[in-house]
Amino acid sequence: MRAAQRLGKQLQRVRTSRGLTQEQLAVNVGLSGTFVTRLELGQYDPTLSTLVRLAKALRVSVTNLLGESMSGNVWWQVGEQRFPTREEAEDHARPAGDMFVARYQNKPNGSLRSLLPIREKKTIVGKRKKSEPEPDTQS
Repeated sequence: MRAAQRLGKQLQRVRTSRGLTQEQLAVNVGLSGTFVTRLELGQYDPTLSTLVRLAKALRVSVTNLLGESMSGNVWWQVGEQRFPTREEAEDHARPAGDMFVARYQNKPNGSLRSLLPIREKKTIVGKRKKSEPEPDTQS
């Protein structure tokens, strides 16, 4: 996966977990909605200043936004494939029906492996606008 595509998936993941639309994020960061859409599709490589603004607006580190773990000593694995974040590993494991992802951490005595259950995917439900006012029940 290209870095721009990984950034796009991670940007979308973090944005939706914060309950923001692309347009809301764009306004918060001072970008166009189209630009945010294309970032999430992996069509653009943002500048460093844009990455910093996005990370601040989403309250995450630039490293997290890039989909990299904070340390090169930690990685996630499903089967033989490695992933920089737990979310990416879980997204890969769900369709295959896997129930666990492996977290590896380099230690002086060798790699430490932990099996963790796949978390349920969170769905964000938007608020509905009422089309009609509630009827008056006071009589």
